[in-house]
Amino acid sequence: MNQTPVKAILLLIVFTLSCHTRLFSQRDFERHEFSFHAGYGVMFHNPPTLTLSTHSYQRTLAQGVSWDGQYHFRPLKRFIFGGIYTGFSSKGSHLEGKDHLWIHFIGTQIGMCNANTKHWQIRVTTGPGGVILRNNSEVFGNTRKVRAFTIGLLTNANLTYKLNSNLGVSLGVQYMYSELLRIRTYYHEEKVTVKLNSNDDVNLTRLNITTGLSYYF
Repeated sequence: MNQTPVKAILLLIVFTLSCHTRLFSQRDFERHEFSFHAGYGVMFHNPPTLTLSTHSYQRTLAQGVSWDGQYHFRPLKRFIFGGIYTGFSSKGSHLEGKDHLWIHFIGTQIGMCNANTKHWQIRVTTGPGGVILRNNSEVFGNTRKVRAFTIGLLTNANLTYKLNSNLGVSLGVQYMYSELLRIRTYYHEEKVTVKLNSNDDVNLTRLNITTGLSYYF
């Protein structure tokens, strides 16, 4: 019996196991990562649904607090995917009323990361998700609530310094693009649905700059 095919198959099996061992068993990174960040967010366009339309008031509400929670999984050394939730909040008041704006994004992420260095990690991901807008406002002493849902795209870049194999401190930058199609307003016990067009202030595009912690396992 010719032993050449048998030897070739055995060598292929040994080579495959060796590559698998080098890639996963002796990797210098962990497969799972949880991270939490908080910081500053700014909207590029004037926020919609506000109770006052002056430029100064709109730009005040366009800046606020941002935070996020993320989970990522590495099936391969440089390939990464997972999910992200990020929130934004700003509020302001004027003589006729007040606004408290909330914008939430939750979606999937896929991208690449640098996991070769001992202490530094860079990852860049992007993905679609759902966007929820809420404005808990008040006009002349009466409660006014605005709700809206749409789809957005978020790109996320993160630089982490690993203190040890499990814990790191990180700096994150996020860019979210989204536009509203319709809003629902509840005022004086009446619900009104408004369809929006390109002439309205419907763009929710936002930039977040955050810092936080990452946990690897």
